[in-house]
Amino acid sequence: MSRNEPTDNTRSSDKTLHSKSTVKRRNSLWRPVFFSAAFIYMELLFHIAIYHGIDSNIMHPLTFAIACGLTLSALTSFWHRIANAITAYTIWGIFTVYYIAQFVYYKIFRTFLSLVSIGGAHDAMNFKSVLFATLRANWYVILLFLLPLICLVLLNKLKFTFDRGRIGESNGVLKGVIVQTASSAVMWIASICLLAVHGTGAYTPYSLFHGRYVLELSMNKLGVIMTTGRDCTVIITKSNSDKTFELAESALDIQGRSNSMSSLSSDKENQNSKSSGNESSNSASGSNSTESSEPQYVPQIDENINFTQLYNSTDDDELKSITAYFSGVQPTYTDEYTGMFKDYNVVFVTAESLSTYGISKEATPTLYKIYHEGFEFTNFYNPLWYHSTIDGEFANCLSQYPASSKWSFEESADTYQPYALGNILNSQGYKSYGYHDFDATYYDRTSTHPNMGYTTFKAIGAGLDIPDHVMYSDLECIEAVYNDFIADDHFNMYLMSFSGHLPYNYDNQYICQKNREEAESLLSGKGYSDEAVAYVAAQMELDKALEYLMDKLEKAGKLDNTLFVVAPDHYPYGLSDGVYNELAGKDIEDDDFELHRNQFGIWCSSMGKPVVVDKLCASIDILPTVLNLLGADFDSRLLAGRNILSSSDELVIFADQSFITDKIKYDASTGETIYLVPESQVPDDYLDSMIAEVENRLYISDEVIGTDYFSFVYGRSSDR
Repeated sequence: MSRNEPTDNTRSSDKTLHSKSTVKRRNSLWRPVFFSAAFIYMELLFHIAIYHGIDSNIMHPLTFAIACGLTLSALTSFWHRIANAITAYTIWGIFTVYYIAQFVYYKIFRTFLSLVSIGGAHDAMNFKSVLFATLRANWYVILLFLLPLICLVLLNKLKFTFDRGRIGESNGVLKGVIVQTASSAVMWIASICLLAVHGTGAYTPYSLFHGRYVLELSMNKLGVIMTTGRDCTVIITKSNSDKTFELAESALDIQGRSNSMSSLSSDKENQNSKSSGNESSNSASGSNSTESSEPQYVPQIDENINFTQLYNSTDDDELKSITAYFSGVQPTYTDEYTGMFKDYNVVFVTAESLSTYGISKEATPTLYKIYHEGFEFTNFYNPLWYHSTIDGEFANCLSQYPASSKWSFEESADTYQPYALGNILNSQGYKSYGYHDFDATYYDRTSTHPNMGYTTFKAIGAGLDIPDHVMYSDLECIEAVYNDFIADDHFNMYLMSFSGHLPYNYDNQYICQKNREEAESLLSGKGYSDEAVAYVAAQMELDKALEYLMDKLEKAGKLDNTLFVVAPDHYPYGLSDGVYNELAGKDIEDDDFELHRNQFGIWCSSMGKPVVVDKLCASIDILPTVLNLLGADFDSRLLAGRNILSSSDELVIFADQSFITDKIKYDASTGETIYLVPESQVPDDYLDSMIAEVENRLYISDEVIGTDYFSFVYGRSSDR
């Protein structure tokens, strides 16, 4: 045998090394395949679980999923086998929990969990019974989300390892890491470039990635992981846009009102066409105007505000841009109802999950009276915003749009809010009181509400002592607090109600249990399910609270000069699928517009007849409308909402930036436009201009809070 001829042992050794090398090569290849497939699976599962189907936009979540998979594969290739395994299990475990959390949060609140909300999620998840019920009802979907993690463990234990690279190659590890990192980078670049496939117009995947961040649409069109990345960017930079505005050439720096008088007659005519029952309301308001004596309507502005001077008074680019925007906003005008309830006491209720479909003469007669025998707004929308109740309350109370990337209401606590109802009425000699029959620290209302002028604010743990039945009673709340204000000459009382909160069942909702027998008796014959009846039973507690308060006011001789305002925070998303349709008597759950259609009421016992207003309006419009009725001085240009009783343009904006006007409905998620008038009556550039207007209004509201703009306008000290 030749000395150089390999022996059997040598051949055997070479085969062993080759076999080991092959195994290690396989070990280095399984990770990019597995993690890419796992992310694709999670995005597909999430999309189907939330949207019940897929469309062409799914390609972008999937390409980003592959990029994420390659990145995670690279991150688990640097270290020793044990360190790689720990990294893989930790990161994938976090992703698994995050996907499940997003899914469960959406199932409960019908909106997505922004990262900024995680800090306050313990508040939202206080209702453990609701959380556990959701987990039980969706256990099989949650198990499907856990499947990749289970597969990862099994594959690692039975087949593959987390070794770094190939045996016998000194540069194997480095080469492997470089290849995986390069592959990841290429996939990220390709994913970003592919965004242009669907065009670059408004609300396309391209514009959502490069332009304004819209949480609801981003989840649909970019996927969970990329939306989370965009969310992080907005939170860190505290900016969702680089919009700038220029001072309007005809900035409305009004020193006199003569320039605006030419539009007053048309304003009067438009107003009359927007509402019915006006003649009957004239007697209620004491108006004696005749054709020969037309009232002189004037712009609702603060004449001391000069936007040109404000613009030139600062070097702050943000403040300049906001001021320039407001310089082009047209004000609303006084109308025949202005001051109709001047000097009246005020009871303002933001009603938890109240829906017009749960109100009836039989079960909730007091709420029915407020909704149908005063100002009845028949074309009112109640959008569900990003952070559930607290955003709905924010819109009702401050007439600004909330932002998805922050707790707007909480941030407002450190700003000057001159037009909050408490602050504006306190300046007129009122005393303002705020109440919430749940935990005082929930959503930090102990800061937000005193800042709005409710200098006396009580909640559980902060001065409100009422029985704890796990769920608190609105009636017991009013019974405990009405003596605080009923003797005042002028009072302003605010209640964020609680009894209407989910869940709606008889197992762990005390209010539903308490009113069950009465609700079942009053609603017999309607064919409602137990859950539908339980929902009405929950709202009956607020009805009883308002009835009790009216009775006390009547005995004190103050009912006829007390104005009641009752507005919901959002539709009752806590109802199971199909139950809202049952209450409505029609299919509304699959219609993203009709789902948020609701009502709110403004009522006083001294009104002669109801005033039916069919003008398109939303929660954001409540505050300026109430201020107008109270005859309060305010600058209508600075609020995001508009006085509904004026001839202002009609616009309702939703969380995903869909909108309705008097001409069109626009669905931002699909790009579909529904014409409410003949298409020939709609200008060619109308859709584009309205999309821009919607973006501007949302952006400006965020900036007003973020910059403490009202402090700048009114020369107050600011932390800026």
